[in-house]
Amino acid sequence: MITEENALSILQLDGSATAEEITARYEALKFQYKKIKDETGDLKTRLAYQLKQIELDDVYIYFRRQQRI
Repeated sequence: MITEENALSILQLDGSATAEEITARYEALKFQYKKIKDETGDLKTRLAYQLKQIELDDVYIYFRRQQRI
């Protein structure tokens, strides 16, 4: 279960983050993880970054439900 503290930790933000900062950080990390996943040939690394992308999506959904973004 994702909590606000956990979600902010995943995004590497503090509790005072604005909706714009949360969205920008989500998009930046999503792009970064996708790039790493796509550029590596190592299956273990690809799967790890795919899981990170899923975790980011869960965080995004959490903040949408909490109406922070």
